[in-house]
Amino acid sequence: MKIFLKVFVCLFLFCSCSVYAKEEIKIFFYSIDSGFMDHVQYTMKKMTKQRGYKLKVFDGKGDAKRQYELFKRNVSIGDFVVISVKDEKYLPEMMDLAEAHDVKVVLFGNSPSANISPSYDKAWYVGFEMFDSARKQYSMIKKYLNEYHDYDRNGNGSLDVIFLQGRDQDFSSNVRTRIILESLEKYGVNLNPISYNFDDYSFSEAYEDIKKQIHKYGIENIEMIVANNDSMALGAIKALNEIKYNLPYSFFSGHNHIPVFGIDGIAEALKSVEAGMLTGTTIADYSALTRVMMMIFETNVYDDFQKVVWYKVDGRTIFIPYRAFSKIKVYNAQSLNE
Repeated sequence: MKIFLKVFVCLFLFCSCSVYAKEEIKIFFYSIDSGFMDHVQYTMKKMTKQRGYKLKVFDGKGDAKRQYELFKRNVSIGDFVVISVKDEKYLPEMMDLAEAHDVKVVLFGNSPSANISPSYDKAWYVGFEMFDSARKQYSMIKKYLNEYHDYDRNGNGSLDVIFLQGRDQDFSSNVRTRIILESLEKYGVNLNPISYNFDDYSFSEAYEDIKKQIHKYGIENIEMIVANNDSMALGAIKALNEIKYNLPYSFFSGHNHIPVFGIDGIAEALKSVEAGMLTGTTIADYSALTRVMMMIFETNVYDDFQKVVWYKVDGRTIFIPYRAFSKIKVYNAQSLNE
């Protein structure tokens, strides 16, 4: 009898470990083809390796059905799973599968309704708060306007702005643009939006867009560019560089510089700010995002979890704040008037 009990306990512990002590994390991207997702993948690979996990990456290539089918074919009992959410069409089915397989799942992405199903207590949402990203972007724009009062270069009595938006009907894109518009109006700026084109968060589409706007309006009539993400902001920088604007250190010298603002803090954008080409961006802390995901996987009791992760926990939702990053404080506004 004692031998039977020992064997039973060993089998129980073995099964428990095989289900819950996973050494592998699976991440299902809607699409990896963006600077933001590329950085998430990089930090995930780095942190999982440090903690002794294997990372399996699945790319939906911008197709929600493909992402769902990949999840359906590859999910197994007790998995640790990360899902990037963009198109939520198949999210309910994915959550049902996760619950059926007793999966610990972390959702992330910019979608506002990506809140986890209240019926499944092993699903979390971790992300960057989109309202905060726009507020931090506006704080840099306001600093710029405070430092450089003669922003109306063409003397038409308004601030002529190009908005580079992500996608039509994309909530996060609309929110980011609306917050900037409303904040500038409250600040008392006479705003003249030149265009609101949707450039799909794409470097190349934003590059072509800005080239067309320069040809249409003339560079002297473009006084600011505000982008919903860094990839589009950098596309704008490339177009400006081709007409000898926003070259390295132009921000500090004030020579041929159009203020351009992005969001996300990808490595190329940070380098561009340091070089005085891009005026500012908001930093998404990818390491913090990944660290919180790992803490969720490695924790079984979530009482006082906020004290563990350092960020506000609302139910099973955790938002990580953005940080503004610019060199506005060290730039000489007077040089722009010379």
